[in-house]
Amino acid sequence: MELEHSFKAVFASMMIVSGLVSCDKSGPAESAGKKIDEATENVSSAISNTVEKADQSVMRKSDSAGQEIDDGAITAKVKMALLNDSTIKSMKITVTTERGEVTLTGSAENQDKIDKAVMLTKAVPGVQSVNNKLVKSK
Repeated sequence: MELEHSFKAVFASMMIVSGLVSCDKSGPAESAGKKIDEATENVSSAISNTVEKADQSVMRKSDSAGQEIDDGAITAKVKMALLNDSTIKSMKITVTTERGEVTLTGSAENQDKIDKAVMLTKAVPGVQSVNNKLVKSK
């Protein structure tokens, strides 16, 4: 009985050694496994790059959309400021905003009203600069 256990132990050891020796040789299965690992790594890398690019694109579009919302809000605030002033509200002034730069176009009866419209515009929070294209009406 003890001999049988020894024989089994030796046989098991020989099988393990045989398996380890065969692992040193590159066979078709190991080669295929390496190719699968490489393909998986390449796909994983490609997916990571794509996700990173998509994330950057979303961030750029988000920043752009945020700027458009801010510009729209600034335009609305400038229009309200101009409409709330009794001397300016009757003037036909077009207000546009791009990246915080407000452009005023239209006409006014005199220079004082033009100056007041520019002053009111500059006082609106978020206005970075004013491009005054207002002219005196004839």
